[in-house]
Amino acid sequence: MKNPIPSWASGLLGTLLLAFTGFLAVSPAGAKDTPAARASSLELFLDVYGLTRSAYVDTVESRVLMEAALQGMLQSLDPNSMLLTPREYENLRIQLEGSFEGVGITLGQRDERLTVISPIEGTPAHRAGMKAGDTIVTIDGATTEGMTTDEAVSFIRGPGGTVVTLEVLRAGMDDTLSFPIERAMIDVPSVTAHFILEPGVGYIRLARFSEESLAEVRDAMQELSAQGATRLVFDIRSNSGGLLNPSIELADLFLPAGTAIVTTRGQAVGEQIYRARNDVFWSGETVVLVDGGSASSSEIFAGALQDNGVATIIGSRTFGKGSVQSLTDLGEYPGLGHYGVKLTTARYYTPSGRSIDRTLRDDFMEQGAEEDWGILPDITVEASEFDGRLVYLLENEGHFFGFAGEFIIENSVPYDFWPDDRVVEEFRLYLGLEGVEFTPLEFQESRDYIERALLREIGLREWPMDHYYEVLSPRDPCILAALEHLRGGDR
Repeated sequence: MKNPIPSWASGLLGTLLLAFTGFLAVSPAGAKDTPAARASSLELFLDVYGLTRSAYVDTVESRVLMEAALQGMLQSLDPNSMLLTPREYENLRIQLEGSFEGVGITLGQRDERLTVISPIEGTPAHRAGMKAGDTIVTIDGATTEGMTTDEAVSFIRGPGGTVVTLEVLRAGMDDTLSFPIERAMIDVPSVTAHFILEPGVGYIRLARFSEESLAEVRDAMQELSAQGATRLVFDIRSNSGGLLNPSIELADLFLPAGTAIVTTRGQAVGEQIYRARNDVFWSGETVVLVDGGSASSSEIFAGALQDNGVATIIGSRTFGKGSVQSLTDLGEYPGLGHYGVKLTTARYYTPSGRSIDRTLRDDFMEQGAEEDWGILPDITVEASEFDGRLVYLLENEGHFFGFAGEFIIENSVPYDFWPDDRVVEEFRLYLGLEGVEFTPLEFQESRDYIERALLREIGLREWPMDHYYEVLSPRDPCILAALEHLRGGDR
């Protein structure tokens, strides 16, 4: 007979196991998951946990073992179900809510240094004079050497009204700069750009689907209408999704009340059809731009407009993530922190009944449906090709970033700047001095990518996001195809 569960294990695991009892008890029809089998499964888990704690060669924290076990359980189900650690849960909450208390900078690693990718316009960091490309040397006097981006973010964020001091090194300066910045509530926009492409045609770029997306898109539409826009290019390329409800709310702007937007189906939640509830807000001719980075909520939105015939989809096949994840707040666990679970609870289907998911199957899918994953555009525009080895090297080793830092010291960046032959040749010579090896053919094949990457690193240091996209748009193949279509070239 098995030994009883030791008290140390029972006390430690009881709360967490109780939180997951509902998951463990749910079984597909016909599965032999009896109460006795469930009890034995939990006993097996505790036996292995206890053995690992007592006999493994190194000491391992209980929290580490528990997180790994739960993460393994959830990720064995599908790629999108996961345990959210306290830090992951907080970061996801901020992304979905679209606001946090901090200074307003986007951080990343460039050349293994903690670097400001861009300050958000109108935030304390932007008003203080921080610039894209600044390398953060210390945070409140603590060195950032070896610090991860997530760790830095956790130190910089804090209650509004408090002050954090960032010491930065800026290209072209020998001494560091010190920025004492008072934290405040930061709103992260989901609409990153909107402007008039040409007379009568507006452009909106949506970076993610958040709680604020509906209000931001409505405001952008009203501004564009006031400027004479009667047609619209709606850009959701590289938008990996977000919340389900905003995708439904945004589709509702284009569809009459009662129109089907999306259907969700799952063994625990059944079938639910989401329909438009309001009158049409935008009735002008619309193009939606998509690519392989458009996923989840982006595909719900694009599929709804495509199936209902209110928009033309232009670009390349989307990612193919046709599942719905529910976010459960598990609450605070003493000594561990605040956890959450993201669990796949349904798959979604476009109004015509298409399932676009390419990773999972279920009883609702017809045979062969997995071959039709993603949203296929009405007009296909393939991305330009480039030499993968060279581009990976240039991005991974931060050469675009490094060149941009030197370039802006010696050159002004006018509002009509584009990396022309002179700039590209300077970059090629820079790579030679840096010891980067490549052939003339590799460089020429990647010319289009190189120009855009240089514009990204140089332009975003000097311009607001709207203007960056304005400069990029006349050379963007998808936008050019959209304009041609809206002018009647594809009719």
